Amino acid sequence: MVYNMTGFSLSRRDFLGAAALATSSLILPSIARAEGTLQRITKDGVVRVGVANEKPYGYVDTDGKVKGAIPDVIAAILAPHGVKELKAEIVEFNALIPGINADRFDIIGAGMYILPARCEAISFTNPVTRAGAGFAALKGNPKGVKSIAEVAAHSDVVVGTQTGSANVEDLTKANVPTDRAVLFANATEALAGLKAGRCDVIYFPSLELNELLKSANDPTVERVEGFEQIKDANGEQKYGYSALGLRKADADLTQALDAGLAELLSSGKLLEIISSYGYGKAELPDGVKTAEQICKA
Repeated sequence: MVYNMTGFSLSRRDFLGAAALATSSLILPSIARAEGTLQRITKDGVVRVGVANEKPYGYVDTDGKVKGAIPDVIAAILAPHGVKELKAEIVEFNALIPGINADRFDIIGAGMYILPARCEAISFTNPVTRAGAGFAALKGNPKGVKSIAEVAAHSDVVVGTQTGSANVEDLTKANVPTDRAVLFANATEALAGLKAGRCDVIYFPSLELNELLKSANDPTVERVEGFEQIKDANGEQKYGYSALGLRKADADLTQALDAGLAELLSSGKLLEIISSYGYGKAELPDGVKTAEQICKA
């Protein structure tokens, strides 16, 4: 699948300058000498991106074009760097990390959250977006649960979520027993499981849940109103921070993407890109929290 990238305003000079400032005055000469991923994609004008075919993150549309908030961000960063095509490799979400480490693609562009356990296997850029989460249930929310804590406390409630996702970690930390947590390959299968009675609620990031219910257009299911977000160690709402995933060996590409991402955020271009997929200012990263900090949390 090929995505043509045009119309982005970040100049090649600005991009390279930002990358140099973000790392050191020596990084660009070292990139030029290395026969690495960054050199290859800038020389060939093509980058391979792994997606899980999930809206609004990264997917291949019915017209064969790669779309989604994350591929569009990748396009905006790399177009000024000479990259004109994005080729998508569709894999299941839990195959993204094995896939990139097996060199099936160059960047994970699937809205993957930065998690300490994942940081042991791959590198992440700084956050691209942040988001809370929510429940969906059959109309009327028959079990009446509005938080993960309530799911854990009620032995007759079963929750569904995506295998390999950050949501599984949330359930584990909340002491939801594994026999009351049904794992699905993706949100569409989770919704089907909910309707089939395999679970009572499904738990997904807010934007993905909204997109799922919008696409399904099913009056028998609804988003649970008044959902209580989980809290972090300071008692504040916990956000999931999504980023681009890369091989640990591709430090130069990670640094260059971070530089371009910082420019998009400061210029307002990042919000412009992701807003077309339902994101708003609340989903923008704060520009302070880094991947390194989240990996150590």
